[in-house]
Amino acid sequence: MTDFKTALRKAGFVTATGLIDRKAAIEYLLTSERTLERWITTNKPCKRALKLLEQKIAGVIQNGNWNGFYICPQGYLWTPNGRRFEPLYLERVWILQQSTRFKDATIVNLKAELTHLKNLVSTRERLKEMGHELIEISTNWDFVEQMQKQMTEQADELEPIAPLKKA
Repeated sequence: MTDFKTALRKAGFVTATGLIDRKAAIEYLLTSERTLERWITTNKPCKRALKLLEQKIAGVIQNGNWNGFYICPQGYLWTPNGRRFEPLYLERVWILQQSTRFKDATIVNLKAELTHLKNLVSTRERLKEMGHELIEISTNWDFVEQMQKQMTEQADELEPIAPLKKA
């Protein structure tokens, strides 16, 4: 069995001054200060504490969804079911995710632009119909002009009314 103090140091429970970070070790090992002191003094920690320190030294992650994952000394990420991933592979996965997100955003923008263009086409069709209506109205414009001319002629035929004189 290795020295418990050495195991604590290898696991990274060291302060900036080189002393054992007792507070962090207590928190990680889920124990009391008195128990940690006894383990250090007697060099007889419980098996659970030793296993936790060995896993921390080996790079095994204990939190949440990462439970059972570990990073080996060669730098590979190992899953609980034995699959190995290199850092470069994980970077590529991240890049692919970013690329997919960009393409998804582009698709959304293009769909919005396509909807806008469809609206423009329907507006163009409505303007075309209005143009045809205006052309039809303009062909009937001669009739309106003739009516105005006839009304003016009729007004000219009526007797002019003389202004009233002051008495």
